[in-house]
Amino acid sequence: MAPTTATNPPMQRLSNAGKNQLKLLKVLEILMSKTDENHTLGVKEIIDLLEQDGISTERKSIYQYIKLLESHGVDIITDRQRENRYFIGTRQFELPELKLLIDAVLAAKFISAKKSDVLIGKLIIMASVHQSIKLKQQAILTRRPKTDNEKILLVVNDLHEALAQGCQVKFKYFDTTVHHTKRYRKDGAYYTVSPVTLLWDDDKYYLITYNPSYHKFVTYRIDKMEQLELTALKAVDVPSDLDLNAHVAQIFNMFGGQGEVVTLKVHHKLIDVIRETFGNNVVTLPVDAEHFSIQVDVQLSPTFYGWLFTFGSQITILNPPSVIAAYKQEIATTLALYP
Repeated sequence: MAPTTATNPPMQRLSNAGKNQLKLLKVLEILMSKTDENHTLGVKEIIDLLEQDGISTERKSIYQYIKLLESHGVDIITDRQRENRYFIGTRQFELPELKLLIDAVLAAKFISAKKSDVLIGKLIIMASVHQSIKLKQQAILTRRPKTDNEKILLVVNDLHEALAQGCQVKFKYFDTTVHHTKRYRKDGAYYTVSPVTLLWDDDKYYLITYNPSYHKFVTYRIDKMEQLELTALKAVDVPSDLDLNAHVAQIFNMFGGQGEVVTLKVHHKLIDVIRETFGNNVVTLPVDAEHFSIQVDVQLSPTFYGWLFTFGSQITILNPPSVIAAYKQEIATTLALYP
């Protein structure tokens, strides 16, 4: 029998109306937790499950509760066999959607292992008990490295509040040393910034701010922030001549350096890589039977050259000559490390 609590009083203390309401809620709870398209319940089984919680009712009442729930938008599917059997059809989140959300939580390195378990637990209870077994197995099999910073979500919440209030925030910012200690920038002094937006990219969470002194956007890793506080200072408005989308593209796409239009010769089998990197609207032109060319805006940096080197002879630079020379120099510098 279910324990007696303030929210679960014994049946004898309830009025008739209260008892019926409790039975209705219990029927909904049973259907949500015990049924899915592969697991159905008949009226007798529902009555037996109610009795396990100390609740007795009649068959005709179960039919009435099911009709009432259906009339209020609960998608209850009736499997008409020798006796009617019932299961929940559409849920707030379908099983593939829950799997996707759990994968996102597992992939997010900025969410600690402990908090990931809490979030996944909340997602799992939105499925039936039978589906939740598979979801738990998925979570166990796809464990990934996580931050040990338990306060990141609190920082994210405070930053959203600062954006809503239009105020500046202050925080301390640190790097991690090889000895796994924190080295605070600015000798541990506070940064005071005007938040513009939050961005999740490559399993990391970032705060993009506007710095009026330098008339530019500045980006910070949220997992490197500590002692964040909202201030009484009003956030500085971003001037209209600054393009946030261009800043995001420069920092997070290709690849944080001097901008340049580059023509690349690419093997056909890398078309998906190109579209994933530069977008589906990139224009391709035939070069020969096995290759095409593209013109793309990139940020010249070691990161770009490293990306290019990953594909060896399958991607080569056609133009401009200055970028070809810079790439050769980057390779020569690396080779010089291995005499």
